[in-house]
Amino acid sequence: MLRSDSRVSRRYTTLEAVALHESVPPDRWCVTYADLKYLKQEVRRAVSEGELRPSDRAAEDRALPPSDEVHGPSIYLVNEKHIMPVTEQAGKVSWALMRHPEGLDCDLFISHAWQEGIFEFLSKVLFSWPSGARHAWCCMLANPQNLDIGALLQSPGNSPFALALQASTYVLVVPNRECSVYTRLWCCYEAYCAHETGKTILIARRSNRKEMGTALFRTLLLGLTGMITAVILKSWKHTAFHTYAHHVISLLALCLAVASAVAGTTLQHNGCRSVLNGLGALAAGLLTVHWHTVHGFLDLPGFQEIDTALAEQRIILGCFAVCFCLMEVDRVNSLSRAEEALQLQRGFRGSIAHATCSRAEDAARIHAEIGTNTEAVDYAIGVLLAAGMSTPTLRQVARAGVGIQEAGHAEISVPSLALVPLGLIATLRLLDDIVCRHPWVHVVIQSLPVACRVLLAIVIYRSSRDERCFIMKLMTRLLAVYILVMFPVVMFWEWKQLLQDRPQQACAGALFFLTTSGFALLGMKGTLALPYCGPCLLQLFLGRGLHALRLDSDALQEAKRDSESASSDGSDSD
Repeated sequence: MLRSDSRVSRRYTTLEAVALHESVPPDRWCVTYADLKYLKQEVRRAVSEGELRPSDRAAEDRALPPSDEVHGPSIYLVNEKHIMPVTEQAGKVSWALMRHPEGLDCDLFISHAWQEGIFEFLSKVLFSWPSGARHAWCCMLANPQNLDIGALLQSPGNSPFALALQASTYVLVVPNRECSVYTRLWCCYEAYCAHETGKTILIARRSNRKEMGTALFRTLLLGLTGMITAVILKSWKHTAFHTYAHHVISLLALCLAVASAVAGTTLQHNGCRSVLNGLGALAAGLLTVHWHTVHGFLDLPGFQEIDTALAEQRIILGCFAVCFCLMEVDRVNSLSRAEEALQLQRGFRGSIAHATCSRAEDAARIHAEIGTNTEAVDYAIGVLLAAGMSTPTLRQVARAGVGIQEAGHAEISVPSLALVPLGLIATLRLLDDIVCRHPWVHVVIQSLPVACRVLLAIVIYRSSRDERCFIMKLMTRLLAVYILVMFPVVMFWEWKQLLQDRPQQACAGALFFLTTSGFALLGMKGTLALPYCGPCLLQLFLGRGLHALRLDSDALQEAKRDSESASSDGSDSD
């Protein structure tokens, strides 16, 4: 027995439903995050009560049986057996206006191909819902399925799709396991509108909590193994030989942790990153308990025996161990995004010219409106597939020959470590310098990293999504360079007992944060515009592995031709 929606405040006649859709602008036919969760619950209830049964005529229904808990019944079936009957009872209004008759402002436009199962679709949308987005426009819920939808599509540019997309901030593309959404012409038209209006296009992805939990458990277990090993080593009798052995073990573990961190933040290969993160967690866990400086061996760590510097070093090493867990988070997220990008490529032949449409007249109108912009739309889709995000800035960067592979993927490990725990330590160190009335030059040098951290946090918070990803990658790459340069120097100072009050270390840290802040303020466009080295630097910041060392020669040649063409046009006009 079909159950009516409990939140419907009134029932409409057909004329009232038509009038409602005429009075509320199409871009306001939106739903909320809570609405989608409610729809998921209602579909699950309908499946359990046997309301959703596959029809013999629909291949999609047979491919996605309702009993499939992961993917669920096809959207075609849900529309036919649930959405249409429910909205029919409400007077033929759309599902969105049935829930919100006054309409809602559009923040998020959802682009999908109707090929996916409803649970697959809703899970990806709910998991990938952008922060700050309040309401979403989704065609199966926005359009009145029981009214004449064809009348709304006579002009693609004035269709509800186009109007809603123009009003939105984000476009969320939902991949599916059957085919690319860009084999469907209406989805290609949505990509065209997004490109023309400069929207940020994102790829929805499924929840990866299970894979994340497994990876974190493995990494934490290795870190715990390192700590247990350190406790066993602590019980070793402290003779002169054993003391020397402890120092060697600490140094070897430190070298392993540093090498794993640098390689893990720069390599692309998923398997290598997993192994490096595990080794790094093992070494960092051992160091957190076992760390000894080269000079001044300490017995079992009673805090009364530990000076401030050594306590600080142990805290930093503990943060280092946590960093490897966050690097696993980055790795698993990267793997999940790559999986969705592969789904988005399935069946896509590289151009929207090959996309199909169920109605020939719609296809003719869409192709006429896109006109000569097919190549530009293809390029925007290519950027989306490569970077995981497509924005005007990323498209400009790609046109300049900079590789943008995974440029839309945020890397949280290094920024989280540098800005939060290490930022707190730097602040406490600065306060100690002020209270102890150290020389003002020393205080100024110590204050620069603190001020830059605050600036970076503000810039990251206020930046657009693509620039935020760039800044996080920038911090990761520059820190890898900083460690490569400073680690052997610091080890030499430590070995020679030169580290006490060494001003060069504080200056190097200040220089690192000043450089990072400078590039963060420049952003991708500003970095790209730097003379001589701009594209190379941007490639180094955005890329991993070989991608960080190789510019796109074809794009460079194209950009050069465009520049020469623009110059010749300017001279001709003169």
